[in-house]
Amino acid sequence: MRRYDKKNVSRIALAMAVCIILSGCAGNVPFSEKEQEKRKEVTSATETLGLEEDFSYERKREKPHVQVDQLGYLPKSTKTAVFQGEELPETFQVIEKESGVCVYEGEIRLQEEAEEGISTGYGNFTELEEKGSYYIKCDKIGCSYYFDIGRDIYQKKAGELGAVIEEMQQAEGGAGQEKEMRETADICETVGYLLITYEMYPELMLRIWESESAGTEEEGGRGDKFFRMLRRETDQLLSLQEEKTGGIYQYAGTVPGGGIGEEATAAFAGTMAKYGYLYQQYDPDYADTCLKAAAKAWRYLDGAQGIPVRGQQEESGGAFTGRFYAASELYRASNEVSYHNYMLQNQEVMMHQKEDFYLLMAKATYLSTKRSVDHALCGQMMDSLIKEAGRIAEVSKDGLFLVKDEDTDVILWDMTVMSLANYAIMNYEYVSVIEHHVHYLMGRNKEAEFLPGNPTGEEAAKMLLLLSVVEAESRIIEESEAGLEEGD
Repeated sequence: MRRYDKKNVSRIALAMAVCIILSGCAGNVPFSEKEQEKRKEVTSATETLGLEEDFSYERKREKPHVQVDQLGYLPKSTKTAVFQGEELPETFQVIEKESGVCVYEGEIRLQEEAEEGISTGYGNFTELEEKGSYYIKCDKIGCSYYFDIGRDIYQKKAGELGAVIEEMQQAEGGAGQEKEMRETADICETVGYLLITYEMYPELMLRIWESESAGTEEEGGRGDKFFRMLRRETDQLLSLQEEKTGGIYQYAGTVPGGGIGEEATAAFAGTMAKYGYLYQQYDPDYADTCLKAAAKAWRYLDGAQGIPVRGQQEESGGAFTGRFYAASELYRASNEVSYHNYMLQNQEVMMHQKEDFYLLMAKATYLSTKRSVDHALCGQMMDSLIKEAGRIAEVSKDGLFLVKDEDTDVILWDMTVMSLANYAIMNYEYVSVIEHHVHYLMGRNKEAEFLPGNPTGEEAAKMLLLLSVVEAESRIIEESEAGLEEGD
């Protein structure tokens, strides 16, 4: 592998430009997403000779055979490109976008078996850390899309995802507007993802919502802006609580609907308790309102159907598992022993329940609380989390794009598990797996496109969690290396 010094750019830029024109890359020059869309349009006028023009055909979207994270790579991160074709070359080059100069050359490691006549190879260019815009070029199969290397690429993407979340809130209706009906559990899940991300990696979330688009300085400090954004959702959730019983309506809208639901009530109790606990330093009165509403919802659950016997839990779904989410959050926020006792008395059933969002959040909170805990239960929770993370990490190695599953929903869920497991034990292997999946979602996939294409608010919240993990790990590496240099 060879890395090239860019000091000689002025002397060899012209020569490299000629080489590019004459190479196999000439018909496949890198292009951005906007340029790609333009290629879909038919712009040439045709002579009809009196016949009607037929525009029923559609030009197929060109896809490169060299797949990269189109968003880009952090300077200190692992950088891998995926090459696919009937015949692959032995080497690849990383080309600087503006000058056309090769700045890095590496070898392509072939996969042993070809799939449907298409071979897959991998090229590593981790050593290239210099900030800039690049593309990958090689013989026989052409070029990749452009990509950047830079310190703030994930921060920018995180800001875009934050904007998606706020746009979704506005589209769903504000004061005086008709609100689209949404499942209460879905609202709670989105808020839950944002809160767990803030709890684990607050700096990125605060940077996103310190911009002018998120609020003015009169509204409060950086953290307050983030929580004020969430208050649009928590205010709506509070409006869904039935005054008499404390139960929560299943659907949110101009008029709450669907009747009172146990899953909605459990999700509400856990989410509002988590919000109230984290928001106390900014607005104690509102935080107290949220905590009281969560406790009231718990009293409704306490009088509803009890614990199903083992083997029937899955039939109850979130209506059952949500109780553990609510109990763990309320125990941490209030230190009332009744919530803890609920978890201890039903721990056997809880640990044999199929993992879902509520159980995962319950475990994350219980493992991180400063309250008195049962160490045996903590050990069981940790073991189950690490076992599942290890399984995901192991099977991911066999994927063509270094991912376990190519379904976006599955990826977002599996990487949520990996993220919480990494937060619990700080395992570099877990971060590497998460990073590979982020690269897949950001364009290093067979369709060479961003996934999900038009994210919902919930999907954007999940993506923020993954980007936060990668961003935080990168900063740890940079600080560690800086400390070593100072020591020298």
